[in-house]
Amino acid sequence: MNEQDFLDDLTDLMDTEDNITMETRLSDVEEWDSLSHVAFMALAATKASGKIAPTDVKGAQTVRDLYQLLYGVK
Repeated sequence: MNEQDFLDDLTDLMDTEDNITMETRLSDVEEWDSLSHVAFMALAATKASGKIAPTDVKGAQTVRDLYQLLYGVK
């Protein structure tokens, strides 16, 4: 999945109207809450290149961090 597709999916997942980028800090997105964490974990279960620990998701600071967790891309 390319970055734009990921951004589109994440925007839908968080149900936000904010314009998010790969550099967006998750703490700046009001909709990034516990429900979004759970939804992201469900997405990760179907698309991740490996298993993702909930603590890794909680530790993510930016949208790019989530992308890297999901696809193992640096």
